[in-house]
Amino acid sequence: MVSGIIFAALLATVSAVLEDGQFQPDRNFDPNSVAAYEDVLYGPAGPSYPEAVAQVEADISAEEQQQMPTSAGRERSGASLAVSKPLGEVSAVAIGKEGTVIAFHRGDRTWNDKSFSTEYKFNPALGPIKNSTIYVIDAATGTVVAEHGENRFYMPHGLTVDKQGNVWVTDVGSHQVHKLDGKTFEPVLSLGEKLVPGSDDGHFCQPTDVAVSADGRFAFVADGYCGSRVVKFDAKTGKLLEQFGSPDTAYPAEAGEFFVPHSLTLIEDLNLLCVADRENERIQCFAAGLAAGHRQQAPTGMFVTKAENIGRVYAIRERRHYLVGVTGADAEGLEPQMFMMDMDTGKAETFAKGLDGHALAIDDTGMVYVARMHPNEIVQIQI
Repeated sequence: MVSGIIFAALLATVSAVLEDGQFQPDRNFDPNSVAAYEDVLYGPAGPSYPEAVAQVEADISAEEQQQMPTSAGRERSGASLAVSKPLGEVSAVAIGKEGTVIAFHRGDRTWNDKSFSTEYKFNPALGPIKNSTIYVIDAATGTVVAEHGENRFYMPHGLTVDKQGNVWVTDVGSHQVHKLDGKTFEPVLSLGEKLVPGSDDGHFCQPTDVAVSADGRFAFVADGYCGSRVVKFDAKTGKLLEQFGSPDTAYPAEAGEFFVPHSLTLIEDLNLLCVADRENERIQCFAAGLAAGHRQQAPTGMFVTKAENIGRVYAIRERRHYLVGVTGADAEGLEPQMFMMDMDTGKAETFAKGLDGHALAIDDTGMVYVARMHPNEIVQIQI
């Protein structure tokens, strides 16, 4: 569990400059094993979130309860958002400029052993998803007020809305990142060569997530399932500015090494970019190299701090110095749950045990929206 992790070092410590990584598949990564990872807790016919919570809570011993932080006694309830149209595997969720919930889902497609070759190339026989893959949802009613993305995406993954209202998506099938106009949802910038994996300046290998600076100048891409780096771009022109990270070479992995960098979040007043290093079960934070503010002289990619042994971290997002995340099950039997860290004090709490989310978003009221697969749903939890 997350309790006991000391995260306050985010405010001070700076160490170890990172080395740029070169493309090579991490360990013996199997591109078709991801579907099994996604479904490791419940499988394709798992229970709904309320059922999962009841199932897990019944198994929590008194001793385990006593080990949790004091504040974790306030168990937060969650409910599935009643979306008015069918959802496929919900890979990502974000909050739109108008307060809508924007969901990225896979329609009638699933990630399975037929999706990719051993060289990470998407199966050409599948083609793009014919369904709409982006829903704009009224957060109060669940009504889908607009839908987009039919015949465009191959395997949806990450989605981020920047402060200017642009929608950034990653497609692990096409190995691309797209910046979409927030009104038309048409691409205004595309990064990576379509359907060609790689790790040079013009390619990605199954990119997972995007974080964009508030001023709209910089975009950071986590690359990815078969890559081990973070790439920083000019968000307007697409020019590559910096990249850092490398595959892990031993256990435990060194700082700056990644094994599936799965999610990103920027903490701009601290000039930090935090990375969910999923298969190393940790969060690593680096200097973001923003134009102004705290730690502005530190180069992009300089390692700052990390939080370890917190489970397979699928998603992280930050609000007002609180880092909220969701973890999945692991081979040692650690159950999925959510966590929240106070970055000023280092205190942390866990809640929503059994919630095996894939991505999350937080609105201005503190409502968290968690994207799930099997069952395909969006869960709301107030923090």
